[in-house]
Amino acid sequence: MTHRPPRVLIIDNDDGLTLALRVRLESEGYECVTACTGSQGLSLFAESDFDAVITDLNMPAGDGIAVCESIRSTCRVPLIIVTGFESSYTDLLDRLGDIELIQKPFCIDSLLDELDIAIEMNTAGSDHAPPEPKRREAA
Repeated sequence: MTHRPPRVLIIDNDDGLTLALRVRLESEGYECVTACTGSQGLSLFAESDFDAVITDLNMPAGDGIAVCESIRSTCRVPLIIVTGFESSYTDLLDRLGDIELIQKPFCIDSLLDELDIAIEMNTAGSDHAPPEPKRREAA
């Protein structure tokens, strides 16, 4: 059986960060789709299947909290929030359940580790084979 690459939706209005994430994730075998606003991200999410979503909190046209609430109302796909804000959103995110919060600036390898774990845990016990785990060389 051929495994498809894990699909990740990246939602962030910082073009530089979005490009850096996309390039690195694609080099690790992920398929990435990007959006620069929350509303654009939700439209893309509704049109396709994703194995995980990485989103910023503070964006125009639909912030990260609205994105997470909308996605959580329909499915349990892994959500990772990257933000420069302090962790004042922790209680709200706990209510939504199973959301990783990563403070900017962050180490891309740590984000990749969280992403791998989240996707693996989400596909464990499902009827379809999980995407292949990522293999990275130690820095």
